[in-house]
Amino acid sequence: MDARRRPAGARPTGVLTTSTAEVVSVRPAGRFDVVALTVSHGHDGWGSARPGQFVVEPRDPAAGTVRARVHWLAGSDQDPVHGTTAELVLPADRSVTPGDRMRLLGPLGQGFPAPRQPVPVLLVGHQGGAVPLRWLTARLRSRGCVVHLVLSADDPELHLDLPFLRRHARSVVLTTSVDLVDAVGRVLDELGGQVGVVYAVTPLHLLPRLVDAAGARGAACRASVLDVGGQDVLCGTGLCGGCDLELPGGPAAGQLLRACTEGPVVPGEWVGGRSS
Repeated sequence: MDARRRPAGARPTGVLTTSTAEVVSVRPAGRFDVVALTVSHGHDGWGSARPGQFVVEPRDPAAGTVRARVHWLAGSDQDPVHGTTAELVLPADRSVTPGDRMRLLGPLGQGFPAPRQPVPVLLVGHQGGAVPLRWLTARLRSRGCVVHLVLSADDPELHLDLPFLRRHARSVVLTTSVDLVDAVGRVLDELGGQVGVVYAVTPLHLLPRLVDAAGARGAACRASVLDVGGQDVLCGTGLCGGCDLELPGGPAAGQLLRACTEGPVVPGEWVGGRSS
């Protein structure tokens, strides 16, 4: 990427490290499985991992895998007794079982920052976007934030782990992608300007309107610009350029961002529809 066109504040991903992970448990969650793994040969990145980062399963032509698989990181923990553990959410038809081994490259990308002070927050996700938000919900609540969620899905069965989210969030509103932005506006209005930050993991075409809806009501926004699992995410490491994004709004309008290495989480004003 031409460095002269990089938005101010973009930070490329550092050294790429591959770890070996062993599946220790698989919990069904609708059309998905929540997969817990132990990670060997870990590095400092696992201990500091946060929601919004992702991992890559490198391609393995010998096993018939000719394209890397990219997954949201659904959880990570590191302690001196049990070592490093991680969670992924995989399609149920992947048929992962305890004892399986996986090669994981990561954690990669920039995750969601927590507010400096506990404030009410609104998390907005569409289908697979609920994977990092599930983890973010628990982390923000542990830091004293009141968490509200608006989640959309084009099929009700694609909502992820709703019982878990309802236990940790003050409110959960379900909708479709068509009505998502309007639902966010209604929730923000009902909360009467209390929300300090909106966190969003949605299709790219919805982000400008979402960011503007938050800004119009006085809330900051942090948004993911990577469509994990989408057709444009081919490698997850910045080599293919398939996720390059020309930023549409704000002070970075017209500049290029390589979403996997300089995102995926960026300030909302980079993708807002209004000029500033």
